[in-house]
Amino acid sequence: MKDKGPYFFKKVVNIPIYGGKFIIIFSNNPSKVAMTVNCNVDNVQNLWAHSFHNFLTKGYESFAVCYNFWSLNPVTTGVLLHEINHAGNRLLLSREVEPDFENDEPECYLKGWMADEVEKFMKKCNIV
Repeated sequence: MKDKGPYFFKKVVNIPIYGGKFIIIFSNNPSKVAMTVNCNVDNVQNLWAHSFHNFLTKGYESFAVCYNFWSLNPVTTGVLLHEINHAGNRLLLSREVEPDFENDEPECYLKGWMADEVEKFMKKCNIV
């Protein structure tokens, strides 16, 4: 995609079963992203695709994915899932869910739900 002026789209969703908030951000504005995920702006200067955790949103533990669709690097399906995997793993770890390669249904349902939420928001923002 070609470069686009500053933009910031955010959606906050309650995480089913595990609790907390899942935040989806589409932005090329490092300052707004840093404020949203409560981190130093220096940590998001090269904004392309990131996941964030260990921060609170209105008192709730939060997990976020952020994508810059107007970066020089394309945001592919693999990039979308890469960050969802990071966020999902951090959430499961914080809930003391042990990885189980024989029964990975809890992980698959959670990450599938996260991917569906990202896709719905992409459609709402006319990104897909």
